[in-house]
Amino acid sequence: MRVEMLKQLPNMKAPCKDCPFRKDSSKGWLGAERMAEILEADSFVCHKRNDRQCAGHMLINGDSNAFVRLAACLRLELNLTGAELVFASKAACIEHHKN
Repeated sequence: MRVEMLKQLPNMKAPCKDCPFRKDSSKGWLGAERMAEILEADSFVCHKRNDRQCAGHMLINGDSNAFVRLAACLRLELNLTGAELVFASKAACIEHHKN
């Protein structure tokens, strides 16, 4: 039996237009407590495509995201784009989502 090599992981490549980690997301949308919970999670599935990991969460968390670490272990490129669209820090993201 032949085993196919994994070439890519199921993740979004860029933050979608409604990504809560984007700087242009609705202010106060999730509330500071909920956003803090999400940011502390090991990973986060895209709210629009629940079969894909969220690019925004991976970009803002970097190596703190389990999916990013998995990709590194498997030597797979995630090919993430849109880093300029997401908050530069978790603190800024939480502050933005305060309601």
